[in-house]
Amino acid sequence: MPNLPASSRSRRWRIVLATLGVLALLAVGGSIALTRAFPPQRVAALLAEQVRAATGRDFRIGGGLSLRLLPSIAVVAEELTFGNAPWGSRPQMATIQRAAFEVAIEPLLHGQLRVLRVDIDGADVLLETDARGHANWIFGEPDEGGAKAPAPAAQTSAVELDELTLSNARIAYRVGASQTTQTLDIASLQLVKQGERTAVALQFAGRHRGWKLEGQTGHYDALVRGGADWPFDLRLVGDGIRLSAKGSFDAGGTLQASVNAHVERAAALVPLIDNLTALPMPIDASATIKRTPTSVTADALRVSLAGQTLNGRVTVLTRPSGPQFEIDAHAATLDLARWGVRAAGAASAPAPAGHAPLFSDASLPKIALPELPLRANLRVDQLAMPGWPTLGALQAQVRLEPGRLLVDMLSFALANGRVQARAALTARPNEPLRLQLRGDARGLSLEALDALRGAPSRFRGGQVALQADLAASGRTPHDLAASLDGQALLTVRDAALVGGAAIERNVLIAVLQTLLPKQESDKALSIECAVVRLPLHHGVARIDRSIAMETDKVSMAASGELNLAAQSVSLTFQPVVKKGIGIDSSANLAKLVMLEGPLQDPKVGIDMKGTAREAANIGAAVATGGLTLVGKRLLSGPPDTQACKRALGPAAPRAP
Repeated sequence: MPNLPASSRSRRWRIVLATLGVLALLAVGGSIALTRAFPPQRVAALLAEQVRAATGRDFRIGGGLSLRLLPSIAVVAEELTFGNAPWGSRPQMATIQRAAFEVAIEPLLHGQLRVLRVDIDGADVLLETDARGHANWIFGEPDEGGAKAPAPAAQTSAVELDELTLSNARIAYRVGASQTTQTLDIASLQLVKQGERTAVALQFAGRHRGWKLEGQTGHYDALVRGGADWPFDLRLVGDGIRLSAKGSFDAGGTLQASVNAHVERAAALVPLIDNLTALPMPIDASATIKRTPTSVTADALRVSLAGQTLNGRVTVLTRPSGPQFEIDAHAATLDLARWGVRAAGAASAPAPAGHAPLFSDASLPKIALPELPLRANLRVDQLAMPGWPTLGALQAQVRLEPGRLLVDMLSFALANGRVQARAALTARPNEPLRLQLRGDARGLSLEALDALRGAPSRFRGGQVALQADLAASGRTPHDLAASLDGQALLTVRDAALVGGAAIERNVLIAVLQTLLPKQESDKALSIECAVVRLPLHHGVARIDRSIAMETDKVSMAASGELNLAAQSVSLTFQPVVKKGIGIDSSANLAKLVMLEGPLQDPKVGIDMKGTAREAANIGAAVATGGLTLVGKRLLSGPPDTQACKRALGPAAPRAP
């Protein structure tokens, strides 16, 4: 700017100041005129009238009113309330401490109100649905009596809004069918119209501090009027978590969306769900969500936990009595060790034998089954669990009912065989735990099962079958054992028991070493069959030769009692020669062997009276030349040498 004489600069400043003075006078005069023509009370009345016309809900301003002229014309109101649906759980859908409504000047000069922008501070908003799925943010829905509430005045004027800002707010979401409520604290929210879409920017507070929601939606007035589908494309970002949803929602309550999620660590989920720090990470999930007034379905569901993926479908049926969940999931391979599952007993060493009872009187841990109806169908082609061989072709059908867990079907391949089972667990407050189990395992490899011990193998070959039909109830492990009713049947065929030093010390080996001649027990023993049939009543199995084993030369059976209530065993084993060991060897064959004592540490011994009696009979027969009798008794054996067949009994447990 060229240098001007001092007189010229002074004149220019006087012109500027005069102009500003005139503008100030005009502003003050305009403010006075506008306030007189359109007092805040009149603008507030126009606003309340249009809100009621557009929504059918009451809108009241209970606090002070003022008119703000700069930077734009706005009505500032305090203590506002917006009415809830007739069926709502409280009279107000929203209460607001302070709000500023910016209005367009030109429509106002013609007696019309167009709200351009609303700034809200300190809001308490309740979004809720009733038991039939009606939402209180959708206006004009039927009330509890079935009559229509006032419908939105789509054909008349509606509140037009270009921008909404919200700060220091709390939004609660209540699901009427389940009567559950979730609450969000909001630091700031901004909704800005951008053509056919509304831009969304949301910053959370409270326990969700640091989370942000961004994206676009359709205009809210389009959702209210219930015309075309209301679109949305939103992204939620937090510390270690990313969620996105893209789809549409209509006024009838139907929602369709593609949803994706990625969670880096379990702590990121704590603001959503507590006590999830043990979840395997990372989590990746995707699904196509469809919500109707009666159900929510997640199709094409894919969930990856620590790199292991399940695919399937989840359906939530919304009913007046509460939601019901249905899950169908499939996985090609799962290794539970990657999810932090450890082998049973890995955390602590077993108690020394002979000290602690096998079944303790300590109270069982309380089992709190989820109070929601659930049906789940799970299929896994290969399932690896620590301490177990790989399970193949696993199928499980599970139901949850109030206080009950039902396994309607469990089937899997194990150790070259197949296991099928059904089970029921009843766990209700102030009641004993109740268990029912019915199972059938066939064609299992004894050698493969024995290899689970991680020690040198005791068996070669062998086929195992197990059937069980059992029920128990109680508050402690001892109660469960003492109440056990039903029957269990275990059979083994065509196995070889490795002899001598290769066999670790245990009760079974001690019994065999006592029963068999020395030269027989020191080498591999060929087992043609073995049967353990336990008819249980109130925890007691009275055994009449229902435990048996046959080798190619010797048959043996046991009689006595297995008492789970007293935690004791008292069995007598009697061997019978089938063939091939001769008179000299048979002299070393014990006639009666006792197994008795506490279950955790029974003792093996010889019934001296029974053995002496048998020896005397044999000696007398030899002394009198009764070789025929000795031959019949020791070499060919009596007709009842088929101990396994007799032990199987007339009836076996039913298959599941």
